[in-house]
Amino acid sequence: MYMKKGLIIILMLALFAAFIGGCATSETPADEEKPDVEQPGEETRAFVDMSGKTVNIPTPDKIERVAVLTSPQVQIMYIVGAQDKLCAMTASQYRYKLFEKFYPRQAEIPAPRAQAADINVEALLNANPQFCIGSEADMDLVDKTTDIPTVRVATNDNPAEVFETRKAEVRMFGEIFGAQDRAEKYAAYLDNTLKMLSERTSAIPKDKRVKVYLGFGADHLTTYGGDTYMQYQIEAAGCINASQEISSLGGREGGLANISMENILKWDPDIIVIDTGKPEDLKNDPVWSQLKAVKNNQVYILPVGGFIWNRPSCESAVLLPLWLGINAYPEQFKDISIENEIKRYWQEILGFTLSDDDVKNILNPPDSPVGGGGGQGGGQNKGGNQGNQ
Repeated sequence: MYMKKGLIIILMLALFAAFIGGCATSETPADEEKPDVEQPGEETRAFVDMSGKTVNIPTPDKIERVAVLTSPQVQIMYIVGAQDKLCAMTASQYRYKLFEKFYPRQAEIPAPRAQAADINVEALLNANPQFCIGSEADMDLVDKTTDIPTVRVATNDNPAEVFETRKAEVRMFGEIFGAQDRAEKYAAYLDNTLKMLSERTSAIPKDKRVKVYLGFGADHLTTYGGDTYMQYQIEAAGCINASQEISSLGGREGGLANISMENILKWDPDIIVIDTGKPEDLKNDPVWSQLKAVKNNQVYILPVGGFIWNRPSCESAVLLPLWLGINAYPEQFKDISIENEIKRYWQEILGFTLSDDDVKNILNPPDSPVGGGGGQGGGQNKGGNQGNQ
């Protein structure tokens, strides 16, 4: 009897020890490294952004609130039809009113980002985004100051790949929001535009190609050199960048460079594009009036649509080369109206119907105290082609 009781006690003690040991081995060692990214749940997914970083974001059907903190990328929200998801953006977007005509809520969206890597963190947190999208510099700041997941657009890409980068950005947004069809529609539209430009200008001899100078700021002496994305947008129009010998290395904004009037006089461009003032002002200037473009009335104001066209945006990738090509080679494009092409882009890609007055204001933007490219800090990060506005 006592022996049986003793055996029972021994067995119970053995079972208890085994249970305790099993619990101990199931615990995670204290020094085991945790994964960099939390494992996605049922309503989230692991997503690889344009910088190669993996981040967990909601599945498309669970996305409700997103902060997009660079203006060129805000317009992509409209391209993929996700503007209703915007809960925060960059302040520079307030300068461009065309989107507000079709989507008045944009005027009420908080803008915690003032400029590159200058973000009001409290305002961003108050906007309560599920995740943020923006440049690497801006997303680095968000990572340091908040726990909000961040998705990066490319900011150090090859300037020569400006058109591929635009398509890649839109495709990334299409994947994020489950709008791949709209993203591919934009990519095809851009490809078809570039193909048409090439077909109409490729046979023009080099010595007959139009030389274009883009001058920004009140003095028009800030421009893009040959190692910037603008070099390739000008070339896509079948034109030559008058300032292609200029290097952007060390230039402000990493893409805009200051030049001298002597440079302009030496280049003597066929077309001049300015973003501040009026073409008549150059005719009345004793120095500028010596230039071929001024004498031949080939001075144009830089268009402004959903965003300024001197920035690497989806709109300017399509429309700036087309606008330049039509102005540079009227014979090759006599069957094409830039007014109709602007309307077509906005209708087919964005789903908005522009009026004649809308188009007139794009092509002849009213004077603004913030200026155009110079006043708004055009350009790109050093070595790349992604704007930071």
